[in-house]
Amino acid sequence: MAEALQEAGIPFYPIYDTVTIRKAGNGYRDYQGVRNVSKSASAQYEYLLTSGSRDTGKKTYYLVSPKYEEEIMTSLLESAKKKGVENLGLTGIADMMYADYRSDSISDNETGAYWEKALETAAASADSLLLQGAYAYAFPYADVIVNAPVFSSQFDVEDEAVPFYEMVVGGSAALYSTPVNESGNVREMLLKAVEYGVSPTFQLMTAQRDALQDTEYQKYYSLCWGDWEQEIKDVLKEFEALDSILGQRIVSHEKLGGKVYATTFENGDIVYVNYGQEDVIVEQITVPAWGFVRKGDK
Repeated sequence: MAEALQEAGIPFYPIYDTVTIRKAGNGYRDYQGVRNVSKSASAQYEYLLTSGSRDTGKKTYYLVSPKYEEEIMTSLLESAKKKGVENLGLTGIADMMYADYRSDSISDNETGAYWEKALETAAASADSLLLQGAYAYAFPYADVIVNAPVFSSQFDVEDEAVPFYEMVVGGSAALYSTPVNESGNVREMLLKAVEYGVSPTFQLMTAQRDALQDTEYQKYYSLCWGDWEQEIKDVLKEFEALDSILGQRIVSHEKLGGKVYATTFENGDIVYVNYGQEDVIVEQITVPAWGFVRKGDK
């Protein structure tokens, strides 16, 4: 797959988790796990959404103590270099903070300093670094950030949402959304990506979904490439109009009224997004219902 992507000129980022210990081996040791307040190994569990009780069908896992993270990262980078991996993807380290209560305890705030050191090492070694989700401490090291937020918590006390994350990071790292095909409302997800200047992503496999039944990956759904092929082609064609803004820094974002929003980017382009059920005219430009227009389009 890596060779096929390279021939097609598509960057390939194998993604590694350097903070979760699923089993000893492959560079991980049991003693490297964090400790709880009683100094015993802090076991982590999966829980059922339906009842909130522990999912006994899932294996127990552990989290790496921050003090061992750079050692593990160095080992990973050496292995990646031997295998010719140029671009690197990391998950967990960029958006997970926790404490370690061993004798020389480490607070969750101190964990960030350990993560930064490991990320600095990774960024210096890899040609390009992709992070799945990223807190502020990880921003300086990311070339690509996936799972960039495009929705607020949507609590009832909130009136409006603004693309604050994208305003801060946009222009310094390429931003990508969470998988569109795992959204409850695909069209709304795509429009949010447009409004926030984020490229959409899809999570796919060639097999049918039932191939994941009774596995650790059954939480993923709607992944079959055959079901999404035409939809993805349509999205790519629709998003061609946005080539000039994706990756640009946002300089202004405003609600024009109703369900219409305008986002201005540093190159001067403006995108109007309409979440309403009817077409809307903005500055003599018709913005279609559940659609968008980049200012300057005919």
